[in-house]
Amino acid sequence: MRLDDAQTILYTRGSVDFFRTYPGLYVPNPLLLHAQRRDTPDWNLLLKETLALTKMNWNGTQFDGALPITLKAARQVGDILKYVPDGTTPDPRYRFYM
Repeated sequence: MRLDDAQTILYTRGSVDFFRTYPGLYVPNPLLLHAQRRDTPDWNLLLKETLALTKMNWNGTQFDGALPITLKAARQVGDILKYVPDGTTPDPRYRFYM
């Protein structure tokens, strides 16, 4: 749903035609997308790309993630890094956090 020229709401989870129902436990929460800068004026393309990123988590069995994998992975790494003691340099390689 478009709110204005720079903002839109995108539902990344919902009912699944194959199952003929909504597989989640709660009412889906939409993402508020705010375009700070756009290389393309086509909102539909941006929404399709964002929706595709929510389906790219191959490390789990859930096929309809709520967040794009780029945001989910960053949050997971942040959850781990909060336990790194002060003064310690964390390893920058991604594989250490999965």
